[in-house]
Amino acid sequence: MKTRSNFLLSKWYLDCVADDGELFIAYVASLKWQGVSINYSSTLHRQADGQTETNTSLREASVPHQAGAFVEWRSAHLNVGGTWRARAEPVQRVLLETETGSLEWNCLQPCAAAEIRIGNEPQLSGLGYVEHLTLSIPPWNLPIEELRWGRFLSPTDVLVWIDWRGAKPLQLVFHNGNQIEGASISDDGLAGGEFVLNLEEKVIVREGPLVKTALSMIPGVGRIFPLRVLRTHECKSLSRGTLKTTAGGVASGWTIHEVVRWE
Repeated sequence: MKTRSNFLLSKWYLDCVADDGELFIAYVASLKWQGVSINYSSTLHRQADGQTETNTSLREASVPHQAGAFVEWRSAHLNVGGTWRARAEPVQRVLLETETGSLEWNCLQPCAAAEIRIGNEPQLSGLGYVEHLTLSIPPWNLPIEELRWGRFLSPTDVLVWIDWRGAKPLQLVFHNGNQIEGASISDDGLAGGEFVLNLEEKVIVREGPLVKTALSMIPGVGRIFPLRVLRTHECKSLSRGTLKTTAGGVASGWTIHEVVRWE
């Protein structure tokens, strides 16, 4: 008989990168666990000249709304709004299922045409990405030591990857909707059967233990989560990517990628 966990995390991730490298990332999450309910929304905006601003709200926020090929999200608390119009078919997988819960990954828009409004600033337009995670296993119980995730977008090619390392390794790589087996993933790029992605001009947009980055705004965070979560280290980067295929194709675009390590 399965003993289900009372842990439930719903986490949205949405992003957009303009041609000049201006970057927008949004997180919208809700957590229920042991009688505790936490709402969390946060945006990271990095301008092309490197100036970066992060805003966070713990008020209950509207979740992104999907209607056909469009995803829309607005936050009055953060004074931001955006729309994402799909340019690629969605991908959905159950990444892990145990006796106590599961981790479901729904990549609604591997590639989208995105338009972002931040306060009174000029509209930010570029290629974007939208995913939704549903986690009913406490993250400190995940059999993962290191996670590598990334997405490369260009007008012609879409590359998304997830690479778990640990007790239950898992690798998922999708190139233009086709799953690629046996890819090689490193800090400098990714190589599959018919392509090579090289990452250059890497810029770190956020790095540090979660207790000082993503979780820093939650009151009493040290009393809520176990040490394994608080000491989890993330490094999120933005890089120029060049994808070459064995057929002779060459595509250039922006790559958002991260490495997360559980200590």
